[in-house]
Amino acid sequence: ASGWAPGLYAHSPTLVFGAAAQAQEISVQEITNYARAVLAIEPRRLEASNEIKGIAGGSVPRVVCNETKEINRLSGNVRGIVVNYCDQAKKTIESNGLTVARFNQITLLQQANPAVKRQIQTELLRLQQAGNQ
Repeated sequence: ASGWAPGLYAHSPTLVFGAAAQAQEISVQEITNYARAVLAIEPRRLEASNEIKGIAGGSVPRVVCNETKEINRLSGNVRGIVVNYCDQAKKTIESNGLTVARFNQITLLQQANPAVKRQIQTELLRLQQAGNQ
């Protein structure tokens, strides 16, 4: 299974956290925390993807942040960008009141449950309109 899906769920991310655990219930506060984390992470994900495209000639390998063996197989410059991105994403998730494991659970839940996905999309839009990222 893949991890978080930023970008208002329009595209599959290429830099993700792995998610294996099944999600449980989700609170309104967790929806807000998740949406804030996604909004904060997305610009850096796009930046990292563009940096990697520049180095790798336009292709971005699919990367899961907690798959160390796969990250270690990347070339030095690309690996550095990925490690930096993953570290920043983890800090952002945690600074928004979630663990990476819970973030991944919520990602799985929104992928499996259209009602939760709508709640998260509504919160993403509300935060963007409020400028409250």
